[in-house]
Amino acid sequence: MRTSTLLTTWFIQTIIPTTARPTLNNIFDTTPTLPAYDRITSQPVFQVTTPWGSPYMLFEKYKDEELALESSNNDDNNGGIDKFKRMQSKNDMQDTRPVSLYFMDEHDARSLADEMKQMKNMKDGDLRITCTTLAKALRQASHLGRGLPTGQPIKEENGNLLSMDEGGSLRHKIVPSKRELFYAARCYGRERVGFFNDNVEEDADLMLQPNNVIEGSKMGDRRKAASNTKARVAKAKQAEKEGVMESEENRIERVYGAMEGQVGLPVFYADGLVKKPPLTKRILQGSKKALATSGFTPLYFSYQDLMNDWSAMRDKSSNKSEIPESPPNVEVFNMLDVVTSIDKDQWKNERRAELQRERKGLWGKIPLVHNFVKGGSISTVNSGLERVVFVPSSLGVQAKQRVSKRGNMKARLRPMRAWGKNS
Repeated sequence: MRTSTLLTTWFIQTIIPTTARPTLNNIFDTTPTLPAYDRITSQPVFQVTTPWGSPYMLFEKYKDEELALESSNNDDNNGGIDKFKRMQSKNDMQDTRPVSLYFMDEHDARSLADEMKQMKNMKDGDLRITCTTLAKALRQASHLGRGLPTGQPIKEENGNLLSMDEGGSLRHKIVPSKRELFYAARCYGRERVGFFNDNVEEDADLMLQPNNVIEGSKMGDRRKAASNTKARVAKAKQAEKEGVMESEENRIERVYGAMEGQVGLPVFYADGLVKKPPLTKRILQGSKKALATSGFTPLYFSYQDLMNDWSAMRDKSSNKSEIPESPPNVEVFNMLDVVTSIDKDQWKNERRAELQRERKGLWGKIPLVHNFVKGGSISTVNSGLERVVFVPSSLGVQAKQRVSKRGNMKARLRPMRAWGKNS
């Protein structure tokens, strides 16, 4: 991420736009050591469930085009296409598989619930919107292929897990917000979340269409993705032979060619917005020095929250006239790329520490003592990922609070026992 060129930088008071409670994370500098999954815990996701929290399953069609795409990537894997075939009990029935959806936007979840209520057998159903954390959804969605076990008992005769059709496992998917994809289509780096059209307005307008229209357009892009990727790689090699510098736009299209025809989970970044350093470092080092050494880089799940914070920063700044009314360049990243990059970066740091302790010999195996023993130093380079924090969507936080206040309205209270004269 580029170094700020603005004359002033706003100190974001908290990650969530509410009054922060004093915690160890606010007082001490603990964010760089947090795993990536812990950093996204504050972002809520929504699911259509029963009153008791069990998700309603949908059956996604596994079309011939998708089978062909999977076969190109799984021919060397055990089973190939047969690994994904789940249901074909009738000659005219397409292959389908059950899936549970987590929505980043409450509005998208309620739209699905409204569509389900229009079905004849679901008119009397008690559909609820349940809220959970993005960290949990990402953990469950990371189990691809055969899905995640549901907790159903195993078969008594052989001890095997029930098949996906029998309810033994379930695939989970995270659905990005159409609202945020609409904004992401206009931002720099939009290829990271699946927008490759030369006309930016067409990509943005596509997110305003119904889901079946979006899927139809993305299906066409997936068919052309492989050939387009080969063409971009060949073009880059030819430019390298001719000694021509590849443009940044072409490089991003080539690197993120796998996202063509897909959609990612967008997070937004604006050069100049930095989270306030921890309290202890502000006291010991002073605000200016602490900002230079301990300022955090916020990535917003909501584009509108980023714009609101920018406006608030500009209003509070002493040199308001030198700051533009809107960010000069809002960059979008794929959240999954950021999370995996943080995991890799933390693993590399841990591995460097292990190698450094091994160089200290026997003293390096003793906890705490190895810190006072000098040994061969290993060069380290800070990538900046240790300072990344995720700012949850304010609309999502408000929806989570509404869901929590409403509850499930089915409290399991036992009848009170009679006592006193009535007993």
